[in-house]
Amino acid sequence: MTFFKNLTIGRYIVSDSPIHRLDPRAKLISVLIVSLSIFFLRNIWSYCVLAIFLLAIIFLARLSIKLVLKGLMPLAWIIGFTFLLHLFFTPGKEIATLGPLRITEQGLSQGTFITLRLIFLILVASLLTLSTSPEKLTRGLEFILSPLKVVGISSHKIAMMMSLSLRLVPLLFEETERLINAQKSRGIDFSHKNPFKRIQSIISILLPLLVSLFRRADQFAQAMESRAYDPDSPRENLESIKFGTCDFLTILITLVFSTTIIIL
Repeated sequence: MTFFKNLTIGRYIVSDSPIHRLDPRAKLISVLIVSLSIFFLRNIWSYCVLAIFLLAIIFLARLSIKLVLKGLMPLAWIIGFTFLLHLFFTPGKEIATLGPLRITEQGLSQGTFITLRLIFLILVASLLTLSTSPEKLTRGLEFILSPLKVVGISSHKIAMMMSLSLRLVPLLFEETERLINAQKSRGIDFSHKNPFKRIQSIISILLPLLVSLFRRADQFAQAMESRAYDPDSPRENLESIKFGTCDFLTILITLVFSTTIIIL
């Protein structure tokens, strides 16, 4: 599996696990609760408890831990840049120097917690898409956004756009990987030490990448039109979804857990 194909956000793994069978609305509400609670965590022990909780979710969803963790690899540069940005540019008590850059105690602490926050948010989003089919995710998002109908905004259109965007993320990385390999076969070096030459190499794939993305979008549009898709017409669903006891318990357990780790 190549570097870009490791991305898990937007991918769906077919399974019949207890997590897969949950109502998409219950999963979305639970993900919102956990995501909000992450912003309130202030010590390493809370993150350890959260990690154990997510491991239990991975086990219940019958997913591979290796697969979920590999999903962080394509975003490692963003995570690393975020950590270094806070490490070197946060004012405070100096503990070390690296040339003109100063490492502060506050920068080390803030960089660590911001990085952990970003990692766990990525993992939570990955678990949602890995265990929820695009169709159910769209219906769940439509339910969450349904209050927008009061102001005349179509929740279905927004939900559909968000769902399609998530589906395009792994396709974007796969297409980028393909173009990089094609340019390497033509002698272009993407690992050059000179940053300006590296930027020139990256520019060589931007135009074909944009053309490919527009082509993909046009294919999506044609596929939807060929199926007589009309976002403004009344729609019926092949499979009805409804809250069950397990769904209510899931939200309740998530709420209690999130409250507990915030108190910790």
